[in-house]
Amino acid sequence: MKNRPVSKADRFRVKRSEFGKLHSELEARRAQFDKALKLKREEVKELLANRTVESEEKAKKLMKKLAFAVKYSYVHGGHVKNEILGMLTFYNGGRSFLVRAKRKIRYDPGDEKLYMNIYQRFNRDVSVKAKVFVYIHGGGWIGGWPEAREAFTTRIASAGYFVASLYYGNAPAYSHPKMIQNIYKAFAYLKEHAEDYNIDADEIFVGGESAGAHLAAMAGCISSNPEYNARFELDERARRQKITGLVLNCGVYDLEKALTTGFRNVKVYTQAYCGKTAVGDLPEEIRREISPIYWVNADFPPTFAISAENDKLAVMTFDFVDRLFSLGVHTEHFHGTGLFALHAFAVSQAFKISRKAMKEVKEFLKKMSDGSDTAISENVAKKDTE
Repeated sequence: MKNRPVSKADRFRVKRSEFGKLHSELEARRAQFDKALKLKREEVKELLANRTVESEEKAKKLMKKLAFAVKYSYVHGGHVKNEILGMLTFYNGGRSFLVRAKRKIRYDPGDEKLYMNIYQRFNRDVSVKAKVFVYIHGGGWIGGWPEAREAFTTRIASAGYFVASLYYGNAPAYSHPKMIQNIYKAFAYLKEHAEDYNIDADEIFVGGESAGAHLAAMAGCISSNPEYNARFELDERARRQKITGLVLNCGVYDLEKALTTGFRNVKVYTQAYCGKTAVGDLPEEIRREISPIYWVNADFPPTFAISAENDKLAVMTFDFVDRLFSLGVHTEHFHGTGLFALHAFAVSQAFKISRKAMKEVKEFLKKMSDGSDTAISENVAKKDTE
């Protein structure tokens, strides 16, 4: 008897099964770390049990602020050094030289610190309206520059897209919700200058890595969920901005849960984003507002999500992808494995695994640009190896 051919539905069930198994393993690893963390907190509570004087509470609040200031100074200093080294070596490895860049374009007349860099192919036919890809850099919300993400952005531009890479401000100076508001100012600038660049700014792609993926996911929720949209004061020229697709690289989608992953310095990063207030000390309403996983719905933009084997935040992506699957949102998931599958690995194009991810990203963008009914009707989970 001949073996029955394996159908597309059968292949999808196998992929979905593999995804579920790996998701469970990552969640178990995160839960184990969280349990150890809670035990330490209980020890501290026990020591403070007999201190109920009001002055003790004030002292604790003051100590929290001082502790954050010290930790932030230490982490930020190291972060800046790593960003500079990364820009000169790792981050921009494998960039495309088929594009031209125009840098430091101010998109907000009221804030000269904010800017975008744009990238286009040298041989672009400017008589043809170009698709727009907006990139939001990562850096734990406290750092990062567009110039340090040019391996990724120039590769997208080399595929024919008009790429706008944003600098949106660093926390805590630009704390929530200032960053997402600045991103929408950039969207408005692109709309305002669509004829100058001959671009289609009505329907754009948005991508980012790490903290940038978090902000890109927020934009996805704003574009698809009216209730979430109404929570923000946004540039009215861009409030209804349509997003054709998202590319999310190793993002954070639930800030409370991120604290339980063991990711290095995650408490400092999230606290800076929240204006120096620890996530746990925020009102529940705001804790939910800063976590896009609570706001996705069936209208969320088609999404290409990237996660990495050697990233403690990988469970964040698995949670988010699982949520999108359950809602029927077109979702493609690339899980990188191997030695170089580190947090936000796809930023650099120096490694084989990064170039594989980029190939999948370009295929996703093409499908969404073409508006293929077949492409948009399927959920696909991809587990790749180096």
